[in-house]
Amino acid sequence: MTLAAVAVPTGLPENGRVGQVAFSTIGRGLPVTVFAHGLGGSATETRPLASRGPGTRVLLSFRGHGDSGPLPLGWDYDLLADDLRAVADATGASCAVGLSLGAGALLRVLSVDPARFDRVAFVLPAAIDATRTDGATLALQALGDAIDASDVDAVTALLMADVPAAVRERRGVRPLVRRRAEQLSRRSAPRPMRDDRPLPDRAVLDHVAAPALVVGQAADPLHRLDVARELCAALPSAELLALPEGGVFWTATREMQQRLGEHLSGAA
Repeated sequence: MTLAAVAVPTGLPENGRVGQVAFSTIGRGLPVTVFAHGLGGSATETRPLASRGPGTRVLLSFRGHGDSGPLPLGWDYDLLADDLRAVADATGASCAVGLSLGAGALLRVLSVDPARFDRVAFVLPAAIDATRTDGATLALQALGDAIDASDVDAVTALLMADVPAAVRERRGVRPLVRRRAEQLSRRSAPRPMRDDRPLPDRAVLDHVAAPALVVGQAADPLHRLDVARELCAALPSAELLALPEGGVFWTATREMQQRLGEHLSGAA
């Protein structure tokens, strides 16, 4: 959709809510971009993605995450898409960035309204039109069990396993990961209410005309690079940014931020 098709509120609050969905904002002006985080994350997780972007960046926390309301029955992609769409509509967002689970929520929004956003980006997509049945599912279950047990040491160990070996012993890495583990352990792990997939069929993406950036990284079993390549191929106007292991948050963050900022600047 074009910017003229949605009212852009002025003076968005630094912290706000749309129903039970909490969000925070960075910057001001156009474009307005909404950022959706991954499973177990919050607005804090997407801040590195948004730090060098143009205009106003709106960082939401899905229900069951961060400061948003609880989800006693669990999540599915329809619910996540509702949260994303509600915040985007309330803040006048014309662009959207989804990280991992948030990428799936963005795909679900586009499957219903393919013209909703002028530009989109998918960072570390985990699935497209099939449920995950590999070891990644077991790893997420183990993480959820450790979170529900409030076992910060176990959560830290599981999160550290996802940090590239070359980075793990850098100063500040382990304390940073432990703080993340402590944050995750403060509330119950978000669980899916049913087996679900972002799209019924990737062919629905044929109707998405918005320019897209798809970001993947090597050696990531939770977010396989071939999924990013497949998503890029399924979108009519897409570019792939393939990063090295740990590239998004550890080894090529500056490159990722620059490319994402350049992509979103095209909507200004």
